[in-house]
Amino acid sequence: MEKLDEGGFNRIFLITMLDGFQMIARIPYPITEPKFYVIASEVATMAFLRANGLPVPKVYGYSPTSDNTAKTEYIFMEFIKGTKLTDVWMQLSEADLASVLRQLVELESLIMSIPFSAGGSLYYVDDLEKVAGGKTGIPMPLNGERFCIGPDVKLHMWYGRRSQLDVGRGPCTSLSFCCHIIEISGTLLYRRKRRGSTRSSRTQRSDLPRTFWSTSATIPA
Repeated sequence: MEKLDEGGFNRIFLITMLDGFQMIARIPYPITEPKFYVIASEVATMAFLRANGLPVPKVYGYSPTSDNTAKTEYIFMEFIKGTKLTDVWMQLSEADLASVLRQLVELESLIMSIPFSAGGSLYYVDDLEKVAGGKTGIPMPLNGERFCIGPDVKLHMWYGRRSQLDVGRGPCTSLSFCCHIIEISGTLLYRRKRRGSTRSSRTQRSDLPRTFWSTSATIPA
């Protein structure tokens, strides 16, 4: 096993079998939260995009919990050989640059054309049932696979002590409900810090993303 890289949330390893077969292992950092939702959603999202015609690596296996032989969450996925675009970008001709950008726009257009009935993150129904008390979110069936939309795993919804807040994080069936979830995630953390600290209001506000500033000022202590 060879360590390839480190990202914002995972360590990346290249595994080479005795017969020469290679695959990628992605192991989340201990501080990555919420691990179950993050792993389960990323696997389902890759499978969903692949089923919609996007050139996404195939997932061979995964575990959104550490209850396994490796004692850690992981994703085993296809290793695709190639050259990083960043390594050759400055050497490309104008025609090649135009071709690359055209392909990127086409892929982005395909992604943006996929309709969703609610806001949140994608999961396999079976995975979400394990942690949601039998609830399966909003169904998104595709090609015989049982996908669904469930809790949002964006970092700003779980950052720091926000992961400890007992609040709903989706799926959102309306824009107003989605905004309500974001407001709760920001303002409850602000109120908790305000009660437990003697710092100035200006200092406390600087700890929150700008999207929460106006909201936090309207919530009484």
